[in-house]
Amino acid sequence: MGMFDGKLTRWLGKPEPQRGSRASGSSRPAPAHSTQFAASQSRDANTSQHGVRKEVLKVVMRETLHRNGIPESWLSADLLRTASPRREPGIHVRMLVKHWDPRILQHGVALEQEFYRRLLGMDPLAANWLMGFSWQFAMEDLSRCPPLPHPGSWTAPQATDTLSPDDKPTTRAGDIIEGPVMIPKSEDDVRADLERLLALRDDDMKRHGPSSPDGFAPTRPVQL
Repeated sequence: MGMFDGKLTRWLGKPEPQRGSRASGSSRPAPAHSTQFAASQSRDANTSQHGVRKEVLKVVMRETLHRNGIPESWLSADLLRTASPRREPGIHVRMLVKHWDPRILQHGVALEQEFYRRLLGMDPLAANWLMGFSWQFAMEDLSRCPPLPHPGSWTAPQATDTLSPDDKPTTRAGDIIEGPVMIPKSEDDVRADLERLLALRDDDMKRHGPSSPDGFAPTRPVQL
């Protein structure tokens, strides 16, 4: 049967299969550098590197909150693994607001910048794998959160915006106004002050006596 098969193959014009070769239609052997074992090693290395980066982010988060006096129960972070065809796999930081305080929103930009600055201090290459920030409200109690204001209030001019920096008042409720304050006096008060001044001058003239070098007589109050 083997000889017959060989002759039939030559007669049909088909080449004889070589010994040790794979059957027709089977895939070629993959190069050694792209074997499953090499890919598994690559995945293990990425997983280890991802874990190290997550630990760095956790340390930076705790340090940022502690240095700025923010309780750790107010703010936490989800560390999400991301992939991009143009960049290496990285991590996206999603801030979770767990306690309502308007100061967190007011200073959110500064908080992100402080977080990023501390991260670069620990890992100068973090700019290559940090994919960005996002914020999410995760409060259990929403009763303290204020409702939406009137629609027109978003674009309405603020009262403080209508004054220039030079025109804005420098005093607040309870402040003390510095400088002299002119309080108007009545005619009787003015007359009493004038008589008191003239009486003081007369007393001074009497103490110096008639030998005073100025030679002026005592002054008497004038009836108004």
